[in-house]
Amino acid sequence: MTTEIQAPYRLMLADSPQQVMALQAYIQAAYTQEFNARIPHFLPCLLGLYRADGVLVGACGLNLASAGALYLEQYLEHPVEAAIETRLGVRPERQRIIEVGNLACSEPGNARLMFAALCRLLCDNALDYVVFTGTAKLRNSFHRLRLDPVELAPAQAHQVGEDAAAWGEYYRCQPRVMVGDLNQGREVLAQSSLLLNLLAPMPALFDDSREACRMARDKRCAQ
Repeated sequence: MTTEIQAPYRLMLADSPQQVMALQAYIQAAYTQEFNARIPHFLPCLLGLYRADGVLVGACGLNLASAGALYLEQYLEHPVEAAIETRLGVRPERQRIIEVGNLACSEPGNARLMFAALCRLLCDNALDYVVFTGTAKLRNSFHRLRLDPVELAPAQAHQVGEDAAAWGEYYRCQPRVMVGDLNQGREVLAQSSLLLNLLAPMPALFDDSREACRMARDKRCAQ
């Protein structure tokens, strides 16, 4: 008799109203506890990080830049691709950029595992750059993994208009808009961490956009 060995953790898309509500409640509880905040805006695609026994240990939201304006672009003077070009010297196409937000984890260690899972997921789905708004605490978690996202701009309460009141103490935690190179991050994690080995295979994400990204990449490589 053979016994199937399950990976300790699995990242899963919320694909039903019940799953979406469960992840929203989990995220809201975390932000209430840490920032006394009421989430004014959930990103359109929600993901949960689950242990093999089904316990939810982390969640976040995703928003593909090519789908429209990103929430964090309110903090930027120019579109996100232009802000990235200013700091990194390369101007990526919007379909290669994704916003991560609404991040919540039950323990700091789970946050680092979530970062590794997201890096693998987004690389597997033909994305190149991740942008997010991170507090000092969150940025420190990246540094513990030897990841070095680059700051694009400070995030200030007045820039989000009426939403500012809903964020509680969040803006006292020194949030910054950051960008990370996903392929570089995956290489660093593969060399310096065992976290990638704890994850089950990644789900497909944004199927239509994924195919378009791959076609664009293949076209550039052929030129």
